[in-house]
Amino acid sequence: MNKITLSILAAVTITGCQSNNTNAAQAEQTSHASQSVYEVEYAYAHHFALQAESLQTRFTEFCSNDATADRLKKEWHETMLAWMALQGQERGPETALEQSWNIQFWPDKKNTTGRKMASLTTQEKTWTATEIAQQSVTVQGLGAIEWMLYDPSSDLSLQSTSCQTGVAIAQNLSRNANTIASAWQQNPWAELDEKAWLSEYIALLSNQLEYSMKKLSRPLATFGKPRPYFSESWRSKTSMLNLQENVKAMQSLYFAKGKGLDLLLRERGKAELADRVVNQFDVTLSTWPTDKSLFDLLQTKEGYRIAYAQFNKLEQLKYLIHEEVAVELGVVIGFNATDGD
Repeated sequence: MNKITLSILAAVTITGCQSNNTNAAQAEQTSHASQSVYEVEYAYAHHFALQAESLQTRFTEFCSNDATADRLKKEWHETMLAWMALQGQERGPETALEQSWNIQFWPDKKNTTGRKMASLTTQEKTWTATEIAQQSVTVQGLGAIEWMLYDPSSDLSLQSTSCQTGVAIAQNLSRNANTIASAWQQNPWAELDEKAWLSEYIALLSNQLEYSMKKLSRPLATFGKPRPYFSESWRSKTSMLNLQENVKAMQSLYFAKGKGLDLLLRERGKAELADRVVNQFDVTLSTWPTDKSLFDLLQTKEGYRIAYAQFNKLEQLKYLIHEEVAVELGVVIGFNATDGD
């Protein structure tokens, strides 16, 4: 388990009982083979809920002139990074998965977020969180708040109607994050037999990996004709930082507190394969560029090459998991919702 997961687990243990966002302070305890993976997911879900609550608080402070714009932006980015651990997963509690579009609308092929947010914030109305929840998903989540913080069209002046609308969006986001955390109070895999659980586990990891690859392949598009505005978080230019966090989360899922796929492979005498997966994670993370966003990288040929090299690293990781780990464990990986769109 890496340092990121350790710190998240510690934060949940210490502050979980203090938060109004959660009904219980610890994960369900079972003897099921999925327990270690479930505890990692539980920690990620509760960390996200706590971070979303903090973002709501910071937005309120900003509108009361008790926090700077820089502090608010930092809080937003920390919340975005917390979401990366759950993003793109298609396995887990259905109630949690149903919130995905409410938390983040992406890909945004036609700048729907920009158009909807411009319309929302120019209305002579102060929106409430309940009213925001009834609007389009494009104005409910992290992308909507990013627009308010970074888009030139946003008028986020103190005490303005727009500022109070931002508080409502943050409050709605916090509510939805709480729904996700509550859904993870119980282990969704506790009734699965060993074969079904292994299939679910590898699918969980594979779906998130493929989603991360999509976040690169869409903006990369055709060589010589990139689409930088398809990049995630292009307004804040934090796309590569987001992707790095995706990889860290997948690495944590692979190890699952020392009881995950890595251990399963080694117990079956496949240490060489386990070492190659570990090495691929290590190389990918140690060489990941974070000094420029994907949007900026795609402005030059050299930047395009750098971005494409990162895609190749994820593709190699996908090969190892799809074609070697899955086969070794007798799991057949099918298509998922990110394929072919």
